[in-house]
Parts: sequence; structure tokens; C-alpha cells
Amino acid sequence: MLPETSHRAQVIAGGTDRLKPTYSVTLLKSAGCFCGQSCESWAQHTGREPGHSGQNRGAKLAFAGGDVMFFSADPVVPQAPNPAHENIQGDVKRGAKSAKQGSFTPFLGETFAKWVRFRQERAPFLSECLINHLFTPRKKSVASEGENAMSSTYAITNRFAKQEDGNVTIFSVFMLVLILTITGASVDIMRFEATRAKMQGTLDRAVLAAADLDQEQDPVAVVNDYMAKAGLAEVLADVQVDQGMNYRTVTASGSVDLDTIFLHMSGFDTLTAPGHSVAEEKISNVEISMVLDISGSMGGTRIENMRSAAKEFVDTVIQDEVTDTGLTTISVVPYNATVNLGSTLANYWTLDSLHTYSNCGTFPANAFDTVAINPSVAIERLGHFDPYSSSQSTSSISSPWCKTGDQGAMMVHSSDRTTLKNHINALSAGGNTAIDLGVKWGVALLDPASQPAVAAMATDGLVADAASNRPAPYEDPEAIKFVVVMTDGENTTQYDLKYHHKYGMSDVWIDDRGTSSTSDDRFSLIVQDHSGTSNDKYFWHRYKDYSWNYRYRSTPDGGSNARRMTNAELFARFGTKAVAKKMYEKPYYDGWVSNGTYWDVYYAYEAIVNGSSADERLADICHAAKQKGIVVFAIGFEAPAGGQAAMQDCASSDSHYFDVEGVEITETFHAIARQINSLRLIQ
Repeated sequence: MLPETSHRAQVIAGGTDRLKPTYSVTLLKSAGCFCGQSCESWAQHTGREPGHSGQNRGAKLAFAGGDVMFFSADPVVPQAPNPAHENIQGDVKRGAKSAKQGSFTPFLGETFAKWVRFRQERAPFLSECLINHLFTPRKKSVASEGENAMSSTYAITNRFAKQEDGNVTIFSVFMLVLILTITGASVDIMRFEATRAKMQGTLDRAVLAAADLDQEQDPVAVVNDYMAKAGLAEVLADVQVDQGMNYRTVTASGSVDLDTIFLHMSGFDTLTAPGHSVAEEKISNVEISMVLDISGSMGGTRIENMRSAAKEFVDTVIQDEVTDTGLTTISVVPYNATVNLGSTLANYWTLDSLHTYSNCGTFPANAFDTVAINPSVAIERLGHFDPYSSSQSTSSISSPWCKTGDQGAMMVHSSDRTTLKNHINALSAGGNTAIDLGVKWGVALLDPASQPAVAAMATDGLVADAASNRPAPYEDPEAIKFVVVMTDGENTTQYDLKYHHKYGMSDVWIDDRGTSSTSDDRFSLIVQDHSGTSNDKYFWHRYKDYSWNYRYRSTPDGGSNARRMTNAELFARFGTKAVAKKMYEKPYYDGWVSNGTYWDVYYAYEAIVNGSSADERLADICHAAKQKGIVVFAIGFEAPAGGQAAMQDCASSDSHYFDVEGVEITETFHAIARQINSLRLIQ
């Protein structure tokens, strides 16, 4: 007798393509071949080995443990529907339903009886074996108890492992825990940030108040008081104060530990909120150069708006307490095609001795690679000439290329608001545009090389004593230097007299008749007959209105009293066009003067720098200034594209460049003044 155990198995009915019902039944599992038959008997009856499927399409018994037995060796599919077959299908379905309702056992005998009768024609052995196995009473073997327990445990474990009904529940629990963790962490982080913000805000206010130079209390005490009143006295860790004659820097730091509510479950019992703040107020040794465009395009409302804005800038930058100490100084550098040192500054910066009619300098291109202008080294003086006027009855030119006297002149290191505003208010527009020259002088007045000249002016009472050490060294930690440059245009051509008309002697003699009056001065021009010098003649000219005053003599009018004029003297007396007409026109018509000579005098000046070259020089000097640590603010005031590009390139950064129109220039100057004068949180 083979050992048997009670086991859940499935009987799968097959044999036709139409009939494949499946239902559950409690069977006895065989440890060997089916129904106690030997494997050889099974093979003899079926013609196949047990468990071999081959082409077998018959019914099979499949146990939950994995054993499979074949009921038929070669089932034949019916050619037509069989009523018994249909009944079996119904019985199988009803059996499945009965099994679900717990009444499967009474149904088992009836169903299998029908099934066996249906299969007797094809598998008599299977029928007998199945009946004997299912319905023959058997005694339990003592040895099967252990195997039964093991099989039951295995089956339960196997079913549990394959069970998927609780998967969503597990995932939901996991997500719930995750959501609770994130929500709790958010609460702790919000508490942390609120605490940190309160501490940082209090620190900021405390150091700002402590750094104020106007308050006379101990800065450390001020910070402590602020923190205590905010209920944060215990969080303050350190307060440091660094101060000098005109600055104060206060540094404060602290931290607070916040106990967590939720994050401690993740191992974070506390969160530490740090705080750090530094405030500085410095009435620095502020040095400012205002480089202002006064070219012809600035006429009308533009120069009015500029003057108003510049004066407001002075009021904003120079406060009353600063005026008393002279710690903030402003230099004003007006420019058009030239920069006029003026009659005062020309005594402290060296210009060559070409003439003394005007005081404008000119520089070679390589001079714009450096910031400094050494006051003791002679600067090439610009020729004094008038390219516009043709008036012949004058004692001096009316429209000089370089302004005379202190008209539109520079002002150096002043902290007197009234003086500065009066100087700005007197500016007038005219001439070409040379931004490069304006910036060159603007940065030079901030370079320490200018200090000897400023000191000498202070000695002479022209600069306040407090500014006698200006400009300060670049390395001075208490000094800061600014250039504020504005233009409404772009660089244009710069002119000077041609070399042979600028230096040396002219071909004109003058007889002043021994009087100081210029109304009766007599002039003579030497002309050549191109046959050598022995018979050169002088063209005498007294008054052009009378033809008999045009005469040729071998000696100049006035004889020994006549003297030869320098080119500088001649072109300071008459414009270039006037010299050509007064002296050269008659001889030209008479054939004594060539066409080339006449027009050479008519245009006695030449271009020395064109617009593109000036742009390059401007870029060079701006770069040199920024390399020295000078902060450059640049303003394009209704400027064309070229001027805007030049200004933007010159500025220290994009934020230091302003493109403005109309009255916006006032707000721009005011904004720059606020930046220079501001109390800053530097960290």
C-alpha cells in the first residue's frame, strides 16, 4: 500500500478542443504511480511512460505540490457534440460553484461517475484506477502524519508567498510614513528659518546703528542693547569694532540652537541657526572728478539740465560735517575739444613756453596708457588760433580754439559747495568733443603725482588746508576715488596749428608806432619774386579799404621800428582766414604768392586726432584708471550710439553706466551721489 496524504489538487478535464473545465477536489496524493499500479503496468496499458506528455491530450491530474498524472494515453476528440459531454460541462461548473459554497463533497461522486462512464470507451484502466483510488476506503498510515504536516506547511507557505492582495496596503503605509516625515521636517525647517531671520535682522539693525559715526555710545553696548530688547541676548557670540579717524566698522555674530519636533526621529535633535553681519560707515577721503561735456551740442536745455544736475550732485555728496573737515573734495573738469587749465592752474602745472595766450595742453597717444600727469614736466601747449573768424579789424581773435583765462577752466579739489556750484553755473557750450582729454585730466587730478601741485595751491590759499595732501596714495585704506564723466555726443576731430605755423617766426612785420593802441598798427608781408633774395619786396598794408595803402617796398613799413612777428603772435592777433585775406590775398592776385601758399595760410591748422583715434585713447585711459582702483561712473546724456558705446566701455561696470535723457540726468547724478555717500552693509 502506498503512503497517502490528504492534499488539494486540480482535475483538468481534456480530450477535446471544446471541453477544458477545471475544478478543485480533495484527493489522495500518490507517492508513486497511480492507483497502486506499478510503473511498468502503467506503461503497458498506455504505451507511454508515466508523467510523459508526448502527444497526450487527455485529462490530467495536477497536484498543488507539482505531481502530474495522465488519465488517458491518447484521448480522441469527438466528431460531434455529445450530450453526456455537455452534461459533464454543466456538472463541472456546478461543482465549482458548490465548492465555493462548501457543498462540494456530495457532488464529487456523481460528477466523477459521469466522467468515468464518459471515458470508459477510451480508458478502461483509468476508470477502474480512478474509482478504486477515490472511493476505496484506506487506513491512514502512521508514517504519513509527518509528511502530511510538512505538506500542509509547505502549501500554506507557498500560498502566502504567492498572495498579492496586500501589496497596495504596504505601499500606502510606506507613502504615509514618508509624507509624515517630509511634513514634519518642513515644520522644523520653517521654525528654523523664522528664528534665523529674526536673529539676522536684529543683528543687521544693531550693527548699522553701532557703526553710525554720529552716535557717541560704545558700539559694543549698542549691539548688546539691540539684541537684549529683541530677546536674543543669549545668542550673541561676538562683537568686534574697527574704527579710525573717519570710519567705523562693526562686526557681530551669533547662533541659536533650535530643538526639533519631527527631525529628531531622523537623528537631528537640534538645528543651529548662524548669524553674521558687518556694517561700515566711512566718511572716506573721497576724491571726485566731475568730467563735464561743454561742447557745442550741449547748448540750450541740455547744458541747463546738466548744470542743475551737477549742482545737486555737489549738495548731495558734500554734507555740512564733511565740509568742515574737507574730507570729500570735488574737482571739476569741463571739456569740449580741449581742456582749459585756466590762468590759475597753469601756474602749478607746467606748459611749454610757446605762448601765454591760452592754457590748453595736448598729449601724444602713449600718454593715455598712464594716469599721471607730472606737474613738473612740461606739457605741449596747444596753439592759440581761431579757425572761424575772418575779421581783419581786431586786436585779438574772437573764437580761439582753446578758451582764454578761466573761461570753462578746471577747478581742483574743492569742498566749498558755493564755490563749486558757482563755477558749474558759469559753464557755457561750444566747440568739438574730446572725451579722452577730459578723462585724462579727470583721472590725473586723482593721481598722487598731482599732490605737489595741490599742496602748493593750498600754501597759496587756493585749496583748503584739509585738502593739501590730496590726491591720497592709491594704497591708502581710507581713500576712495571716483570719476563721473558725462557726454551728449561722441569723440570728434581735434585740431592744432601746423608745425610751421605754430612755432618760429612768421613772414609778417609789425610797426606798433610806439603806442599801446592796436588800431593804427602797420603790417608788412615779405614776398619773393622767386629770383633770389636780393630783390625781395615787402607788401605794405595799412588799411585795406584804401587801395593806395597797398604798395610794394624794399623795406617794411616803419623801417627800423618794425619787428618780425612770431607765428604764435600772428595767429593770436588774427584768425587763420583773416591772415590769408589781409596779408596774402593781394600778393596772390598780383602773382607774388602761390596758390598753395595762400591756402596753406587760410587753413593754417590741421587735424591731430580724429574721432576713432580719440575713442582708442579714451579706452586706454579708462582702462588705466580702473587698473588703479578708480571707480568710473559714465553717463550717456541723449548721446548717439558711438558716444553710448564709449561711455559704457569706460564705466567700471555695466551698473556704473547710465543712459539718460532730459531731466533724468538730475536723478542719475543724485543716484551716483547716494552710492558714493551711502552707509553700506558690506556683508
